[in-house]
Amino acid sequence: MTRKHLRPSLAASGRRSFLRGAAGAAFALPLLQMHQRTAHAEAGIAEDGFPLRFVVFFHPNGVWPPTWWPQGNPTENQFELASSLQPLQPFKDQLLILDGVDMPAADAGPGEDHQQGMGAVLSGMALQAGGFVGGDGSLAGWGNGISVDQVIAQHIGGTTPFGSLEFGVRASAFGGSEVRTRMVYAGPAQPISPIDDPVAMWNLLFSELNLSPSEMAVLRAKRVSVLDTVQGQFAALEARAGAEDRLRLQQHAALVTELETRLSTEPVLGESCVIPAAPPALNPDSAGTMDQISTLQLDMMVMAFACDLTRVASIQYSNGMNHTQFPWIGSSTDGHALSHAGMTDEASWAEWSMRERWYGTQFAHLMQRMSEIPEGDGTMLDHTVILWVNELSQGNTHSHERMPFVLGGNLAGHFRTGRYLAYDHQPHNNLLLSLVHAFGIDQATFGDPAFCTGPLPGLT
Repeated sequence: MTRKHLRPSLAASGRRSFLRGAAGAAFALPLLQMHQRTAHAEAGIAEDGFPLRFVVFFHPNGVWPPTWWPQGNPTENQFELASSLQPLQPFKDQLLILDGVDMPAADAGPGEDHQQGMGAVLSGMALQAGGFVGGDGSLAGWGNGISVDQVIAQHIGGTTPFGSLEFGVRASAFGGSEVRTRMVYAGPAQPISPIDDPVAMWNLLFSELNLSPSEMAVLRAKRVSVLDTVQGQFAALEARAGAEDRLRLQQHAALVTELETRLSTEPVLGESCVIPAAPPALNPDSAGTMDQISTLQLDMMVMAFACDLTRVASIQYSNGMNHTQFPWIGSSTDGHALSHAGMTDEASWAEWSMRERWYGTQFAHLMQRMSEIPEGDGTMLDHTVILWVNELSQGNTHSHERMPFVLGGNLAGHFRTGRYLAYDHQPHNNLLLSLVHAFGIDQATFGDPAFCTGPLPGLT
């Protein structure tokens, strides 16, 4: 399929979505509503005018410490990436390796460790009581709080076609929709299901985006005309308004002028926004297609960002059950069993580390694709932060201490990257709080306040 540029109505609509409808629709909008939506649209915009973005990257069942954490005597600025993270070497200066961050909120409620970790890793809340049966027979319900990506999406995603996108790679395999297969929550007991099938995701995002460049130009001209008409209405109203209403009208008129200027002169998001080829029909629940599906999903995510279809996304590989096999790298052992190998089972941990390294290649692929999208003097990666998470720290201990959290991207300079930070048992709620603060969300705690002592120090 021929790649086509997307229409500006979606490629450049992030800060002017109220103009997506028919030209006359803007006239009916109350002035206050226009003001509120315009102000909201400015949330999550970098100083250079490009949108900030947030991504969650998940893989399950913990890590093998010797191949994950920097070995020897690492310091904050002098460290070597361990073998599982070696694929990220080209982006080392864009990473924050976070050691010594625990997840005590997960252990505060019902359920077994995989259940607890899936529900708490993005929400900072213990699970509700319920009837989901865990691997050891424990019972638990859904997660009990909104996840960090959804809090950020509510703040910066109000004017994009999708507040957030949830990509999956065998995310629902082995268990369908239950607490061990879900990490994103719109609120207590409100899990959001990821989309595992690239065809379904492509249809959702790109199937109707087919305007030609000439149609795009006509649409832009019509929208400039709409704004001109709105300005004329302001002038007519101002002539008969009282002093207080006149001031408000002037403020609204200034906002519309700003939108008109951006609509006429800002080429930001349209230049790299193209319709990707429709993906082939692949079985989303097959180990044999997992590698291909991962690439398709990551590439669509980046293009969804380039087209400003969303500014928040997640990708979930498997789930807490994780009975996967990785035939494309010659790893045929059941994944869950592999992660629970004995401490001296060198063969199993070598095989497990091969899988970790593959996840590292996927994280690197995402960063590489983002680094190829120019934005101002930098790239999309420069305006993004990616949070890499897990539901456990180590599979065979089922621990929630020393969680393997990694940040990629500096979010327009907000995070000081290229460092290894070793903490002394900091609660992961502090990390989640730091992330919402990075997007300008002013709140004192995140998740369960009993496990949040303030922003994670040293990140910025």
